[in-house]
Amino acid sequence: MLSSCNDWLTVEPKAVTSKDKMFTTELGFSSALIGLYLELQNVYSPTYFMMGGNSEYLAGNYLYLTSAENDSYLYSSHRYTSTTIDSNLGTVFMEYYKIIANANILINALQGQNVVDKDEAAIIEGEALAVRAYCHFELLRLWGPVPTNVDATKKYLPYVTTVNSAPYEYATYEAYVQKVKDDFTKAVTLLEPVDPIVTYPNSQLNTSNTTISKYTSLFWYNRQKRFNVYGVKSLLARLYLWTGDKDNAYKAAKEIVELKNANGASKFTLGTQTNITSQDYLLFSEHLVGLGMTEWVDKAGAFSGRYSALVNSTSNIISKLYENQTDMRLNMFTSSFTYAFGQTVYGTLKYAKFLSTDYSSPKSIPLVRLSEMYLILMETAPLSEANQYYKTFRASRSASYTPLSEVTRLQEVQKEYVREYFSEAGQAFFTYKRMNASSLLLSTESMSPDNYVLPIPTGETGNYN
Repeated sequence: MLSSCNDWLTVEPKAVTSKDKMFTTELGFSSALIGLYLELQNVYSPTYFMMGGNSEYLAGNYLYLTSAENDSYLYSSHRYTSTTIDSNLGTVFMEYYKIIANANILINALQGQNVVDKDEAAIIEGEALAVRAYCHFELLRLWGPVPTNVDATKKYLPYVTTVNSAPYEYATYEAYVQKVKDDFTKAVTLLEPVDPIVTYPNSQLNTSNTTISKYTSLFWYNRQKRFNVYGVKSLLARLYLWTGDKDNAYKAAKEIVELKNANGASKFTLGTQTNITSQDYLLFSEHLVGLGMTEWVDKAGAFSGRYSALVNSTSNIISKLYENQTDMRLNMFTSSFTYAFGQTVYGTLKYAKFLSTDYSSPKSIPLVRLSEMYLILMETAPLSEANQYYKTFRASRSASYTPLSEVTRLQEVQKEYVREYFSEAGQAFFTYKRMNASSLLLSTESMSPDNYVLPIPTGETGNYN
């Protein structure tokens, strides 16, 4: 997105500009922020690693052919030693650090600047800090240890806050987590006083027109498709749960679930069958942080059931995952017969409405949804309260409700994560990893802590400090 130019380089490509030029105007700062979101789209586009890509094989959610040791087989069996897997993981690893580098350039440029109004500068810096923390957290969830199996003396990954060509110092787990928390917390401090989502309902902000007199630029709108203050708070809830801080996870998630607009209506609402009927398969009313995306087209039919690599059998989905129960999330699947597997299989419809000509779709890729806050509360709240959230959540999914017990709570929450986030942001794999699960719901693979830790790519190991 940004690059400094050497003295001899006098002609810049159209898509590239020097940071000295970029940060001389207000538009330059906002464009740099937009650039971070465009980079995130590279990682979270449908069928890429995190959205219906290899993270789903890691979770055992997709079928794979065992006749050849292809990528899907290697990821599904958690064998990470092949050169193709190393190259693939190296690309993902560097994508995250590329986004982090650009966030750092933007954050550094904001210090002491006098180009951008202070409220807009707070929004830009808050979102850039949130992006930086989010990418570091994703790196930790992929390449870091199982959170219940941490070596306190080991340095796992670098937390990068500067732009430097020298190798970065790797950090211990505790130090790394604290930096993620600090960045999210600072982002909240910057965003909360100025974020329009605090004052206005999403119905007013989700627009292509400037409808609020205070905000004459579209920069201030569509907060559900950005790292808004409540999205950042929900990420803190996720981080607290990941690190075993259930008390703070509970408090943070509860705040999000109970948010109200000035008229008393909930600021975010759980999706229902009505969303599915209107082909809103990603339940936009739940999006706490989303990525706006208008041009991705499902050319391979990957999410319409015709591409056999991105499916599981109808029998597995119905009997193993949903246990032969009625559930509106089953309507997010479409079935077809595939000769490769010799059976009828399901493909997810989650991303089927991203055609650029389908103007009725919100076209937002979810990074965090309200449903996750309910699942956090189901796991962390006192049991009677947890069951109230569970009952509400199951009702929204048109599913029957059987109260949780302390014996069944974690097992049922795990199932809900897999059902809810099939093909979505690696959430199923991360849930298994956080819980250090010894088995996967849709796979016969036995799991150990080592299976959950991706190896540092060989392109990086020379820089390991």
